[in-house]
Amino acid sequence: MNTEQVLQAIRQGDAVRNENLSGLDFSAADLSGADLAGSNLSGCNLRDAKLVDANLSGCDLSKADLRGADLTRANLFRADLTGARLRRANLTASIRTEAKIKKWGLKGAYIAGPTAYVE
Repeated sequence: MNTEQVLQAIRQGDAVRNENLSGLDFSAADLSGADLAGSNLSGCNLRDAKLVDANLSGCDLSKADLRGADLTRANLFRADLTGARLRRANLTASIRTEAKIKKWGLKGAYIAGPTAYVE
């Protein structure tokens, strides 16, 4: 799938699960409520993207650019955020249980609530 196909599916309310979307550009896109569970989003440009209430459980977000992204209430259960850029990202009320992320990777991110992550 390419960027436009993914955005069209999300606008139609379709789930885009277990897809290889690595390296795609979703900068400033509205992906609110998207169901992307299990998808490979490694290296994606998600800078300033709106991912409010998105299901990103089990996603590979390694080395993704999430600077300024709004991940409010996003489900990041068991997501891999190794090497992701999170400065100015809003992770308020997001589910981060068992997410793979280093403490230093959260530097500059806005987080409220408990954080459970894997070192």
